[in-house]
Amino acid sequence: MKMKASFSKKLRYGGLSLTLTALIIAAVIIVNVIFSVLTQYFMLYSDLTPPLQFTLSEAFLDLIENGDDSVAGSDSPIDMIKKFREENKKYNEENGLTKDDPLWRDEELTLNIIFCDEPDAWKESTTNRYVSHSAHELEAKFPEYIKVSYVDTVTNPSKVSKYKENSLSKIYPTTVIVECGTEYRTRNVRGFFTFDSAESDTPWAYNGEKAFAADILAVTRAESPVACIEVGHGVSYDDYELLQTLTDAGYELSEMRLATDEIPDDCRLIVIMNPKMDFTTGDDGISDIDELAKLDAALERGVSMMVFISPDNPVLPNFEEFLEEWGIKFDRHTDAAGDVHSYMISDKTQGLTTDGYTIIADYAETNKQTAIFSDLTSRPSPPSVVFKNAMSISYPDHYQETTALLDEADDNSAYTYAYKTVDGVTTSVYDLFVTSKDAVAWANGREVEKATESERLKLMTVSTRTVITSESYFTSVADTTYIFACGSTDFASLNMLQTNAYGNNDALLSIFRTVGKELTPIGLRPKPFEDTTIDVVTNAEATRYTVIFTLIPAVVCFATGVVVLVRRKNR
Repeated sequence: MKMKASFSKKLRYGGLSLTLTALIIAAVIIVNVIFSVLTQYFMLYSDLTPPLQFTLSEAFLDLIENGDDSVAGSDSPIDMIKKFREENKKYNEENGLTKDDPLWRDEELTLNIIFCDEPDAWKESTTNRYVSHSAHELEAKFPEYIKVSYVDTVTNPSKVSKYKENSLSKIYPTTVIVECGTEYRTRNVRGFFTFDSAESDTPWAYNGEKAFAADILAVTRAESPVACIEVGHGVSYDDYELLQTLTDAGYELSEMRLATDEIPDDCRLIVIMNPKMDFTTGDDGISDIDELAKLDAALERGVSMMVFISPDNPVLPNFEEFLEEWGIKFDRHTDAAGDVHSYMISDKTQGLTTDGYTIIADYAETNKQTAIFSDLTSRPSPPSVVFKNAMSISYPDHYQETTALLDEADDNSAYTYAYKTVDGVTTSVYDLFVTSKDAVAWANGREVEKATESERLKLMTVSTRTVITSESYFTSVADTTYIFACGSTDFASLNMLQTNAYGNNDALLSIFRTVGKELTPIGLRPKPFEDTTIDVVTNAEATRYTVIFTLIPAVVCFATGVVVLVRRKNR
């Protein structure tokens, strides 16, 4: 009877507890619904977040004031302004000039940032105010050397007319001009932001530091390197992000058609993007123009070249034979019918897509020898460089592979490269980016090659050759010619270069700095307004995270249940 009364009491209290719990949960839900309806109906919202300002980073300010320590003998923009002032003062004194003379040179020269509209128009705009804020912050940091001004170009267009000379861009109210002495750069406000696509009008990140750094470095250097863009041979640029990256690296761009133009003497870099038609050799019985001879002559005098070829590009026998002499062979497979198919690299372990054709590449060990990407690899977490729809590259048979040590005392510093020596001149080829050991090469739907632990598939290589650019009886000046080869045109697409998640843009800037031997704004990252995407998780990592987050809660719940069950049994 006592046991029955005890059970009835437990049942009564248990039922009451369950009823109270249900009522409380229901009340909370009802209150939440009521307040949600009232909030939406009466707009009871209060934005407590302050407006974004994006203050300038220490890295950016240090670059402007002190330059880049990794480039020996380089002067910072502030140092260059000081030099210009000293040179102007010396010129005035030597020629007995005063401020009233028309030939007098400014001894208090400044770097001028000119906004082509009234201040209110820039400060009231939701996004444009970030640009003006950065400019004024620069002026506050270096008031003696940097000045900010505004010009109403609608009512006073003549005040900016001189900046239309030698400029491909027009002057709009949304234009920003960076000027120092006789040098200037114009940039539309869009160039200070990062967009998802060329058609998008809504930026997702502010990229003002890199834009300002590129223009400031360009106008304060002694001489800008020239990049010649080959526009013949069916070449087409789907977007201009690669050209913008070249501009950001301080290059002056010049269009060139090898069939009709000569390569100018001041050219530092030739860019060839996925040509659809082969280059002439002058002995085909049709044309007596030897385009490859022009390229060869330029390379012999120290001009460098960068070539992008996609897997779907047709075979170019003349051009590809020319590249093989420089140690670059784009991999292709010839089937039983004699048809040629390009390799397509798939790597599902380090892939960002299910088909494995968009992959995160590994930095090759030979990067330590070339030191091209030292700024990237020295970071605690080097940025992920992504190749999409890529064809692999290999060494030609007439190149000899060899192994060397960066440090003779360290066997772990070994790296492999290939070389060829003709008439005392050596051409060496180094890997820059390679696949993982799990990558596979496909051709016409068939697996034709697999990577191994020791033999990764090459995604980007560089060929180097030391040339004598000038020589006298006592001295000679040696320079290095580089040919960079990439088996993916998507590597330099807008989506790959603008995103903050990948390091493709910084990789190209490192290459352009190596060739141009000039300061380049590397490592200044875009600042997202809001970014909740996961862009660099590979398929293997996604699988691992899924397993971890699926098993851990289950294991914890199971272990907790076992502990509770055992403790109850032992009471």
